[in-house]
Amino acid sequence: MIRGVIIEGLSTVGKTSVFSAIKRIHCQTHNGEKAIIAISEHYSQVLHSYQGVLRSMDKDEHIQLLNRHVEYLEQQFEWIDSLGHMKPLNGLFYLLERFNVNHRAAFKDSDEIEMLEKRLSRLNAHCILLTLSPDAVEPRFIESRGEAWKSYVMENHPTVTEACQKFLEDQEKLRMCAKQSLIPTLEINTDEADWDSYAKQILAELL
Repeated sequence: MIRGVIIEGLSTVGKTSVFSAIKRIHCQTHNGEKAIIAISEHYSQVLHSYQGVLRSMDKDEHIQLLNRHVEYLEQQFEWIDSLGHMKPLNGLFYLLERFNVNHRAAFKDSDEIEMLEKRLSRLNAHCILLTLSPDAVEPRFIESRGEAWKSYVMENHPTVTEACQKFLEDQEKLRMCAKQSLIPTLEINTDEADWDSYAKQILAELL
């Protein structure tokens, strides 16, 4: 038995906070799987710090990285299945952050991402797309991480209004990619930043 959750969304919507809350709350449940694999966005995103220098992977490199993560999950599932463990406690729960939907957006019309989604579907994956309302974009996306982050965000935008509009356009692209995905997706608005509540909703509704 295997099942998992993929956390998707743009920067500052709360992916890492929800990811951490799910891990913590899942570990506190008495009927959940004892084994959990959690792969954060630091191991799946396009941009990496390579020996202190920011470097962006090309498409082929990145697809290989995602394939390795999914292959590992498949291997663990085959092992569990071979042991004949059918009870949830003996199963495997996995968490992925910034995986299929973000990369559908990054690598448009990618057959490789669709193949990954087919494999993840066989591993009982559910996707969560975290989003912000238009009114929440400026305080969260522009202001929430201090001046260094604000300078970084505003680097390519003349005004705050334009930066927020770009965020909303990118968010809409993720919504479209989620609709095209082969993995069932639930959208959750995170304006209230109530991470534990969102985590409990995810575990209750999807798992």
